Amino acid sequence: MALSVVLVLAVAAGVWFGGPRILYATGLWSDGGSPTIDPSLYAPTPTPTPGPVTPTPVAATASQGKLPNGATLLAKLRAVDRSSVPRDGMVVIDPLTGTVVTGENADTLMTPASTFKLLTSAAVLAAYGPDHRFTTKVVAGTGNQIVLVGGGDPYLSGSTTASYPQRASISDLADATAKALKASGQTAVSLAYDDSLFTGPAWNPAWTAGYHEFATPTSALWVDEGIVGGVHGTNPSGDAANAFAAQLKTRGIQVTAVAAGTAAAAATAIASVQSMPLDLIVSEILLHSDNDGAEVIFRQIARAAGPAGSITAAQTAMQAQLVTLGLWRDGMKIDDGSGLSRANLASATVLSLAVAKGFNDTRFRALVDGLPTAAADGTLHARYDDPTTEGAGRGAVRAKTGTLTGVHSLAGFTRTADGGLVVFGFIANDVVPQKALAARDWLERTTSVVAACGC
Repeated sequence: MALSVVLVLAVAAGVWFGGPRILYATGLWSDGGSPTIDPSLYAPTPTPTPGPVTPTPVAATASQGKLPNGATLLAKLRAVDRSSVPRDGMVVIDPLTGTVVTGENADTLMTPASTFKLLTSAAVLAAYGPDHRFTTKVVAGTGNQIVLVGGGDPYLSGSTTASYPQRASISDLADATAKALKASGQTAVSLAYDDSLFTGPAWNPAWTAGYHEFATPTSALWVDEGIVGGVHGTNPSGDAANAFAAQLKTRGIQVTAVAAGTAAAAATAIASVQSMPLDLIVSEILLHSDNDGAEVIFRQIARAAGPAGSITAAQTAMQAQLVTLGLWRDGMKIDDGSGLSRANLASATVLSLAVAKGFNDTRFRALVDGLPTAAADGTLHARYDDPTTEGAGRGAVRAKTGTLTGVHSLAGFTRTADGGLVVFGFIANDVVPQKALAARDWLERTTSVVAACGC
């Protein structure tokens, strides 16, 4: 108990006196993944989200302004202190033509960390299209049995919410199921749950055991990403079934048993709910660097290609999609969909070209819409905090973050001081832990240099 009090006081003091910079240096702050401490202890009040209203039409096609001179910009980038970065890759590209403005080690394959989610997102959007929805359903079993069937909705929630984007919920599914059962005169059932859409190991063998802090074993059936009491659970499908049973009981349906099972292929549908559209799923994953959501869409890429929803099938299917999109280079490696594996390999060029897809094809608009804004929201809300060296990036840089021990990256877009629209990719590898904050500063300062460039 005393240790817990000390930890909370340390966190509070770190935020009050030094902000996230101090907490990051002490290991009490993380970005690019789920927080290791309940964010309610120190997170700022979230920005209110709009109600689920009809969205405005997609913005007009982006226009191009004056692009920087490549040699001049490269000199400015090289002038930023990078003594904390033993290995780097950086590139700035015109997204409308794909022309490289400038770069250095741009095609070197490196560990990208969570910026890898851009490639996973591009692949799943190519596989399904931005309007696709995933269905969670209840079907009839044998006798008085009903079967809850997971459809791989990464954001199936435990309760109905009015916030935007509106998620499918187990509560709404229970409403529809109870209504249908009562209409047929049935008020007592046994419940089976079927999570067989995804096959093979639920836990990626490339991950360490310590990653249980940051990810739930991937399942086609879970509620609230398998997080129970603020902790990633180990049996997400069973937890979802128990939550559904509890919801049915409050609606007058007695549940006599809960067990794993498999729905018959031709089973009669009783009720269903649909996920938010895929483009909104991708936007949520990118904004919050959601490891769990990324692993679900990774498996969905495999399902789009065939019946196997395994890790190996997803690796093969994702590579095939990236080849088709022009986002594959010899030597790249795919271990997972979230970027948690240190063995994933990609280049600064490939990451930036993935962002560029969002400007050139409306199917991929979520690759830009979902990016955090510097000093404003998502995983960039507490960054770009030095107005002297990073001020030009505040509110101007939109980028996906990537953070692992020794790995720091940003990939996104900005407009320069001359109005040039550019996408960029910056990766730092082999950073010693004591220089982690300095490496993050390098990313924020270089991207701010790009935004400030009237050159």
